[in-house]
Amino acid sequence: MKKILSTLLFALLSIYAFPQCEYYVIDNGSEWEMENYNAKGKLSSRNQQKVTQYSGNAHGFTATVHSLMTNEKGKELMKGDLQMKCENGTLFMDMKTFISEDQLKAFGNFETKVESSNLEIPSKLTVGQTLKDASITVTAIGAPMTMKTSITITNRKVDGQETITTPAGTFNCYRITSDMKMQNQMGVNMNFNFTAKEWIAPKVGSVRSESFDKNGKLQGYTILTKRK
Repeated sequence: MKKILSTLLFALLSIYAFPQCEYYVIDNGSEWEMENYNAKGKLSSRNQQKVTQYSGNAHGFTATVHSLMTNEKGKELMKGDLQMKCENGTLFMDMKTFISEDQLKAFGNFETKVESSNLEIPSKLTVGQTLKDASITVTAIGAPMTMKTSITITNRKVDGQETITTPAGTFNCYRITSDMKMQNQMGVNMNFNFTAKEWIAPKVGSVRSESFDKNGKLQGYTILTKRK
């Protein structure tokens, strides 16, 4: 469960974009690093991301970001490429990013069907604003039993403004809250519910994120440590 939460946070904090997307600015070769901590403040992993392909146009951009996650000792946990798009001021993030490598391995060699709606971040944010829901469902085709994983992000709201300080600097941020639900059907049905808070700063992106269980207990957090 903790690894899944870390993966979700990793995915959430990998969102960056072209200047038309006001809160997320990147260019070819841009790099940044995030650190994930458990509820007790102990480092659990690092996320290093770099823009490896970038194409800008009059409406925004498309980009490929190579991501590498390592544990606290520097051992590789997983790596892959994230696809991002900015169009007319709105950032679109493919929800397939939220499915971890371990979850995909659970489907074995079965062909999979993916249904998803993008996670969106508009260029303008205001306190009290409601943002669109996002979801993804992956289903195995031809499996002898139901094999399905789904993740939904709902109740996304801009609930305040706050100044956040991390090793990367001090930032004036908007705070976004959301509810997340994960369902696994692999012979046995398993459901997980938790909430999240994310702080994003203009032209920087996500600088901090926190996850909480259904009782409101902190499960872990992620902070921006480097950006160039």
